[in-house]
Amino acid sequence: KREWFMAFLLLLSLLPILTGGAGPVFNNSTKSLADLFFFMNNQFSMFFPMVIFILIGSLFYQEYKNKTYINWITYGFSKKKLFLSKVAVSTVISIGFAVILFVAFGLLVAILNGTGRFGIEACVIVLITTCLGAIVINLSRNIIVTSVVGVIYGFASCLFIGSENGFFIPGSFAYRVSMSFLDKATYYDAPVPATIGGCISFVLCFAVMFLVGLLVFSHKKKIEN
Repeated sequence: KREWFMAFLLLLSLLPILTGGAGPVFNNSTKSLADLFFFMNNQFSMFFPMVIFILIGSLFYQEYKNKTYINWITYGFSKKKLFLSKVAVSTVISIGFAVILFVAFGLLVAILNGTGRFGIEACVIVLITTCLGAIVINLSRNIIVTSVVGVIYGFASCLFIGSENGFFIPGSFAYRVSMSFLDKATYYDAPVPATIGGCISFVLCFAVMFLVGLLVFSHKKKIEN
């Protein structure tokens, strides 16, 4: 809570609200709920993965930067527990950011429609990106590299949104599910296979990346020799 990057990440997570609300406020224009949600959801799909990537990276990086990681190992703390604690903290904070973003969106449009669709997308992004970010930070042990990869990942995660086979990518699948509550025409042409495939892909991606992240973190490092 004393780290400056937390305030930066909160501001970055609120960027869709700031950019989405700026037009109607400063141009005296009006936008429907559908228009606002469509714009902000596009921004959310791009920037929120960056936020989570930098967050999970910073949590691990602090241990390496402050040289506290070796202390935990020396005193016999389980690497599995250390890894799970970082993932758990990152997940809780990320969900907190998502809740703040939703509340801000609700205040902006003055109604609370869209809770379910936003929650689905947020949960998928939080779980998948947290695990992937944990892998990158523990392989590179460099917050700059992790942040850069996070930015690239944020943009790359939007590339498959419009593809009919994009349900294989959890973030793209979650986006289409979220938008389908607003406009059913935005969902896949073959909804049943896409839904089943998307759910299977999400579960497999999460399980594989979680286990890989745990293995990478548990691998004996040079400093432990």
